[in-house]
Formats: sequence, structure tokens, C-alpha cells
Amino acid sequence: MLLVLTGLIAGITAAVKMLQGDNSASASETTEEATLPGPDNQQPGAAPATGTAAPTSPAPSPAATASATAAPEPCPPASVGVSATTDALSYAAGVSPVLTMTVTNTGTEACAVNVGTSQMEFIITSGPDRIFSSVDCQQAGEDLFKTIKPNSVETAKFNWERQRSAPGCADVPSNPNPGTYSFTARLGDISSERTTFELE
Repeated sequence: MLLVLTGLIAGITAAVKMLQGDNSASASETTEEATLPGPDNQQPGAAPATGTAAPTSPAPSPAATASATAAPEPCPPASVGVSATTDALSYAAGVSPVLTMTVTNTGTEACAVNVGTSQMEFIITSGPDRIFSSVDCQQAGEDLFKTIKPNSVETAKFNWERQRSAPGCADVPSNPNPGTYSFTARLGDISSERTTFELE
């Protein structure tokens, strides 16, 4: 009896270890996701900020310099996917949509992408009417080169306060009315498909 029980316990322990190993392998294959800073935005009609000093960065260490030297090649455009999503399909009066841009490395090698605010644009349209662009009132954009592994993504969020905008942050006569709107995310020359939502 003792021998039988010992054999059963050993078998159960081995099975548990095998399951734990399978779970670890599955976890390593899941998509990695990191969050990026979204673009800053001023109110329409406000003068864009000028002459803002860039933050002072500490001198790079030898290790950092070596890492920068060994940086991967830029991702080819065909290996960069950009998608646009919203946090809801419909928004009650007074509720601001949260817009999300997702950047994916669809290639087979790790590569670098400029995912800085200098490249981001969050665009809202209604039919042919251009309603809003995050670059209209954005303060000075910055470059941010990130190494993205295959099947990994970087995301950036923008809180749209249901306002119109115009190039140069010019004043606009009215805010959007209730209706159907489309959101497009753009990173440099790469644009997402449109995603549609409703404002009540």
C-alpha cells in the first residue's frame, strides 16, 4: 500500500510540474504591451507654446552608449501596424472619448520605431468634415525611438474633450453635435483603419 501511495504522489507531482511548465511557455508567447505618453494638447484658440526648453538629460554612461551603438535597425514600414480603438462605442452627453493608438511589430525581428509625439496624430472626422486633430494645438512634439519585439505592441492614449480644432490652434465657432464620428490613428506615414463611435 505504501509503495502504491508513493507512486501515486510522485505521478501527481510530475503532472503538476508539467502543467506549470506548459503555463510558463504559454505566458512567454503572449503579446507584450507597453504604454507610451500621448500627445499634449491645448484648448482650441490658445496660442501654441513656443521656445519651450527641452528637459536636461544626464550624460550617457558607457553602458548606455554601447547600447545605443548596438540599437537595432529601423522597422520597415511593412512591419509596422497601426490600429485605432475607443474605450466605448457610444458616449453620453458630457463624457469624453478615450482614443487609443496601438503600434505593432508584425515582423519576425526586433526593430526600432519612432513612437514619439512628433509622429503621432489622433484624427476625428464626421463624413468629409475634419473635426479634430491632436497636432493642431499640440505643443512641441518629441522623438521617441523604441525597440519593439516581434508580436509586441506599444499603445498611446488621448482624451478627446469633444472639441473641434483647426490648424495653428485657431479658434473654432462651435463644438461637435451629437452624431456619428470616426477616429483614425496616424504614426508618421502609417495610418490605421477608421473606427466609428457615437456622441449622444
